Amino acid sequence: LREEKIDFLDEKIRDYLIQVSQQNVSDKQAVEIFGMISIASDMENIGDLIHRNLKPLIPKKKDLSMDFSEDGKEELMIYHSKVMKQISLLEQAFQEVDLKKAREIMGSERSYLDLELQYRTKHLSRLLKEDERTKETHEVHMELMDILKQIVVYSSNIANNFATIKAWSYATIQLTKGRLKNNLSVSHWC
Repeated sequence: LREEKIDFLDEKIRDYLIQVSQQNVSDKQAVEIFGMISIASDMENIGDLIHRNLKPLIPKKKDLSMDFSEDGKEELMIYHSKVMKQISLLEQAFQEVDLKKAREIMGSERSYLDLELQYRTKHLSRLLKEDERTKETHEVHMELMDILKQIVVYSSNIANNFATIKAWSYATIQLTKGRLKNNLSVSHWC
């Protein structure tokens, strides 16, 4: 039911923003509208990943006769905590309208993707050594890592669009201030 509400809201937000974009809008407004549509879409995609991909892994994992290897479990826990840090930072960036936090998320994306690749390589190495627990949990392990990696990418995209919107707003404010200073200049009046 929650996923249906999110889908409904995403559709209504997108429809409204598309309707607004079809009116006479400035370049700045067009960037903001596109950014908001992209943010809503990426948030909805994260919700879909959790609802359609992650939740079904729970019973799949419970049905396995073995648990993750110690190394595999540790890698999943570390990567999960990094992904949660990104989500938490993203939430703070929105709440505080903090461009610095959005940039921090974008800056971390590459290192988090590299870490995922490093963990994937280690996992495959354990698989080649025919570690029984790794073989048993391979599919669930890989699916979890893929989902977490996609969340990293979506959260970075959201941060990027947020930063773009904020940068355009800041540039507009600075441009307006510059015009105001020029218009108030003594040389115009004397």
